[in-house]
This record gives sequence, structure tokens and C-alpha cells, in this order.
Amino acid sequence: MKGSEAAKASDYANYFSSYAFIYHQKQMLSDGARMRAYRDAILGNPECFAGKAGAKRVIACEFTKMADHAEALVAANGLQDVVEVRRSAAETPT
Repeated sequence: MKGSEAAKASDYANYFSSYAFIYHQKQMLSDGARMRAYRDAILGNPECFAGKAGAKRVIACEFTKMADHAEALVAANGLQDVVEVRRSAAETPT
């Protein structure tokens, strides 16, 4: 991403702002093709992706307050020892 730090922060805020709302998450989850693609990727590559598919470690990056919901879902599924929710964009270097 090019520009000043303020411009980068503004771009991030604009890009990610809609992801912080449950209705947007519901809309994405209701997209059958998207969810089938995710399912196939996760189940076809358990060493890389999902805790329930057998991965030893999963790092979930969520830039918005949706991270709180993600942590609740991780806990509800008993995956706290497998899934770490990081409050960052996937594009952010570690």
C-alpha cells in the first residue's frame, strides 16, 4: 500500500469497516459458492487451515471488532488450544 501512514490507515478503515458488522458476515456466509470453496480448501488441506480438520495450529487474522465474535466461536467449539485470533489484517507482516 502506497502513501503516508495516515492515508494507509484511512484506506484500511474504509476497506475493513463493513466487515465489522454481523449483517456483512451473514451475507458472506450465505454465499454458497464462497462457503463451498472455503470448505473444500479447508478439508482438502487440513495441515494448513482448520483446527477441526486436524491442523495443529490455526492463526485467524481479523482487523475489525469481528475478532471478538471469532474468539467466542473458537471457545464455543473448544478450539482455544488450536486457534489464535490475531487483531490484525492478514496483509500485516508478523
